[in-house]
Amino acid sequence: MKGVSKAAQHRSLEAARAFDQLIVATRDDSFEVLEARYKALERQLLRSLVKTDFERKELRRRIAERLFTEAFGHDCPWPVFGRTLRRIHRLGYSNVERRYHVACLYAMWCERHPEHAPREARRLLDNTEWHLLRLPRSSQLRQGLLEALSKKRRETGL
Repeated sequence: MKGVSKAAQHRSLEAARAFDQLIVATRDDSFEVLEARYKALERQLLRSLVKTDFERKELRRRIAERLFTEAFGHDCPWPVFGRTLRRIHRLGYSNVERRYHVACLYAMWCERHPEHAPREARRLLDNTEWHLLRLPRSSQLRQGLLEALSKKRRETGL
């Protein structure tokens, strides 16, 4: 990794290893158990491994993104799913791919839950598209995600 110290690389690999181990260990757990274990891992890594403000924020983002994805996978009701979404909004996005992932899962969750007004999901899709359009026109990532976003809009009616 260019421009990153060996110590930072080591911390990143250690955090990734702990994160991966927890993913495997919790694959059959309920969302409530899973959420508690991820929050415990977050506290542990923040205390023992993570050193910089950037690393702290990125770790929090990764945990928030994982919990959001798990809340979707467990088809959690709005009070839980919405809480995970709000946390991601507060922390921000690491990159446009993560923004796309969150927007698409939210749109699909709204499709599963027609009692929930999809206005916010539509706004999130629009915002994601705006960010994708700011990538260089020659970017394969830009083209691929714009096409996938268009397809997801058709599938969900948003």
